[in-house]
Amino acid sequence: MDMDKEVLKIEELPIVNWNIDEYYQFNDIELLDYVFEVADEYLPNLEAGNPSCAPAIFYNRYMERNLTIEERYERHKMFFLSNETFEEYQRFHSDYRKLNDSFNDIYLNNRDLQLTIKAFKLDVSKLWYLLLFVYDYIEDIGTNAPTVGKTILDDFNNFITKLDETTGIVLKKNGRKCHETDREDTIKVIQSALQYYVKSYNAIVDSEYTDDVKKEKLKEMGGIVNGSTHPFRLDGAYNLPITYKKWKFADMFTYFMKDRKAKTIHKNESRDRLLFISRLIYTVGYEGSEHYNKEYIEDYKNRLLSNLLRKYRHEQFPIVSGKYYMR
Repeated sequence: MDMDKEVLKIEELPIVNWNIDEYYQFNDIELLDYVFEVADEYLPNLEAGNPSCAPAIFYNRYMERNLTIEERYERHKMFFLSNETFEEYQRFHSDYRKLNDSFNDIYLNNRDLQLTIKAFKLDVSKLWYLLLFVYDYIEDIGTNAPTVGKTILDDFNNFITKLDETTGIVLKKNGRKCHETDREDTIKVIQSALQYYVKSYNAIVDSEYTDDVKKEKLKEMGGIVNGSTHPFRLDGAYNLPITYKKWKFADMFTYFMKDRKAKTIHKNESRDRLLFISRLIYTVGYEGSEHYNKEYIEDYKNRLLSNLLRKYRHEQFPIVSGKYYMR
């Protein structure tokens, strides 16, 4: 069928009554196949052999994206067995960020993008949910998100950064090696434990407790009380620069596309993976310029995304923690 005459629609996710803790059941939802593929790499389950919990979290956020706070509370009670009163829910979730799917029409109506999707034999609906998931995850870690502040905990931040890159850990006692490991799953457990620590720390900081109670609770968990203008702040509400968001977005979609090959089916389509990713970045609004959507700019091949990635190839991505996906 001619792409100009074909009417594209997104297949809606099925309604299920599974709790997020029943994350393994969501693996049966075929429309989440691409989401699982990426989530298992970037947000793996600590229990070896089990699927990531992130698709279940994404599913719930998608289903509640248009609900009022009262409706979200009822869903929260139904699926999470929460003991919070509605007043507590209002107070503790006052900064709730809804999942954004406002770029649906841009996605479906971009003929060049859709031609490439067809060339790579990708499912339009499955890719849509992957696009939403990647965007929502990046917004979780990149917009008003808790991150470790370098000025407060330089050594801690540097340790986590190096841990993210390492393939082995060596422990020393009195200057002599006493233990070492190169097990990938062990290192991931340590990474996740540190992320959980940051999240727990900030839950106390952002609570309604008095300062004295905060100090006691932070002391109990080994927390650091610093002397800055925010005396309990392990990190502040932080916004990733847009270039970093593009970087993470490109990283996740590069992983997704790495083994996929395109087949020519239309003379005007592009099989350039980076251009494909560039158009997805344009779709979600991380780049307002239409240059990111074009194959050529003034007769020159579009190298905007490749140039950005080359510029940051020696940079270290900031250590981040999210509210929704890092649980």
